[in-house]
Amino acid sequence: MSSKTWKIALLLAGALLLTACGNGAEEEESVDPVAVEITRAGQGEIAETFSFSGEVAAGGEIQIVPKVSGTVSKVNVALGDTVQQGDVLVELEARELALAVQQAEAVVEMARANLNSMEAGSGLSQLQANVRQAEINFNRSGEQLERMEALYAEGGLAKQQLEGVRASFAVAQTQYELAKDQLQSHERGEGQLEILTAQLKQAEAGLELARLNYQDATITAPVGGTVTLVHTEAGNMVSPGTPVVTLINGEGTRVTALLTEQAVNHIAVGMEITVEIPTLEGRYQGEVREISPGAVSGTRSFLVKVTLVEEIEARPGMFARLILVRDSRDDAVVLPRSAILENDGSYYIYLVKDEQAVRTDVTIGLRDETHAEIEAGVTVGDKVVITGHHFLRDGVAVQVEGEQS
Repeated sequence: MSSKTWKIALLLAGALLLTACGNGAEEEESVDPVAVEITRAGQGEIAETFSFSGEVAAGGEIQIVPKVSGTVSKVNVALGDTVQQGDVLVELEARELALAVQQAEAVVEMARANLNSMEAGSGLSQLQANVRQAEINFNRSGEQLERMEALYAEGGLAKQQLEGVRASFAVAQTQYELAKDQLQSHERGEGQLEILTAQLKQAEAGLELARLNYQDATITAPVGGTVTLVHTEAGNMVSPGTPVVTLINGEGTRVTALLTEQAVNHIAVGMEITVEIPTLEGRYQGEVREISPGAVSGTRSFLVKVTLVEEIEARPGMFARLILVRDSRDDAVVLPRSAILENDGSYYIYLVKDEQAVRTDVTIGLRDETHAEIEAGVTVGDKVVITGHHFLRDGVAVQVEGEQS
């Protein structure tokens, strides 16, 4: 190739290179600005909270439990019934308890008769007669108990009936031992009058207990309210500690929750607290009514009970959330949390200045669910990119297409 040809080739290559460079510069200069939406840094109140899960319980929920064991003979209420204080809720079979009252009355009568005889001076003969009669009763009761136990072993007798016979035998045995003790004490010349007086008091106390047990077979409402649960039915065996009926006494809706040992230090009885019930899509004001003095067994959590200020249609068992305020500010500079970006533990935003994005580092203070306090980097009224900021870099041209309040 001649030298002239080489020169032409070099000139063409240079022209092409200049053209390419020129086109690239024109392309770079014609890049469109990034479309963004902004918000303005505001000033207002912000509170940082933490929440704990709980559940709705009836504010005045009362579980009615029997004071004596027995078989239910009748249930007088149903779910939803309204009852007044003293209304009979459940009745237990009371034949054996009535028999125990009669037996206790007999013991009192015998003790009183013995005391009267001693005071009248006819002690010995009366005491001897008492022993003979008590022995006859004791032997009869023992024979009856043997027959009933045999019948029970064959399946021909209910356990409750057997327990009644055993109770009668125990009373007869007590009367027999009492009569023998009285006779022996009289024969020894020991302070018989004082002994008989003490035995009469003991018998009267036993009678009072038997009467109380008989009365407790009728289970009544301690307060007025509405029946929310009936736990038993006729024929069931019940015992102390086992609920038979649950009432709500209308003291308002209550929420219970377990708080950690750190959180429980932030609340006190009487304090107002926010309660959220997602099912009802609402937040309500409540008042702390109770805080357990110690942690729940096996945990490091403390039971807290909150009563709602207003009446709502919440049902026991609904999920609820207690919201506690950790700290708050009244005049903080605030931004939506969606406007704040994070990088390796540091936070930054994009301000809009002279139609350009300006990356600005910020210091975050308190935060709630939607907003954050800006302690440094932003002033009230600054234009902050809230939409499209993920595609920005410092100095990029922007076009504001909307402003969110």
